Amino acid sequence: MTGPYVIAGAAVGFGGAAAGVVVVRWARRVFGVGLHAAAAIASCVVVAALLALRFHHSAYLAPLLAFGWAGVVISGIDLRTHLIPTRLLRAAAAIAVPLVCAAAAIEGGLAAMARASVAAALGGCAGWAMLHLVWLAAKGGLGYGDVRLGGYLGMHLGLGGFTLVLWGLLAGFAIAALVGAVGVVVLRRGSKYRFALGPSLVAGALAALWWSAPGGFAV
Repeated sequence: MTGPYVIAGAAVGFGGAAAGVVVVRWARRVFGVGLHAAAAIASCVVVAALLALRFHHSAYLAPLLAFGWAGVVISGIDLRTHLIPTRLLRAAAAIAVPLVCAAAAIEGGLAAMARASVAAALGGCAGWAMLHLVWLAAKGGLGYGDVRLGGYLGMHLGLGGFTLVLWGLLAGFAIAALVGAVGVVVLRRGSKYRFALGPSLVAGALAALWWSAPGGFAV
């Protein structure tokens, strides 16, 4: 019984490492941002392992892996530049849409694919709208790249319904608050420190997706 698990673990490890290498090269060549190679590769491996552990029986593993690895790129670039390129989100969405549709079709046929498309579209709109309201209330304290990121995250969270979109974004802000508190108390960062929100939003979305069972998807 241990053989299949060893093979699966090796596949996840090698797949995550390969994705990490691609992430580093893509960020440098396309966006001119140099990411820390070891950190990016380790992040991709960890993301792959956690998602495979939770969704290994679901066809949605493929789009969720792509989502997790895209999240590593988004987070890395945001940490380095405090910007989330719009074309990066567009490219990630262009990859996500066919993968989600294919996974839904495998799980439940054309009807499920149609439902998944609607759920992803509504989730994307909801995620964008929520972050847009925060952006309006923040009055310059939030970059609009984070608003666009909310739409991208909502596309995936929407597969679990509106409630998952809400909890995923709330989890992101909770993580951001925790990271900010650690920065102030432990690292003695001042009020003028520029904080990258993107990684926390990505982490919150991944956490919400991990805690939602595949069978609980609204599609």
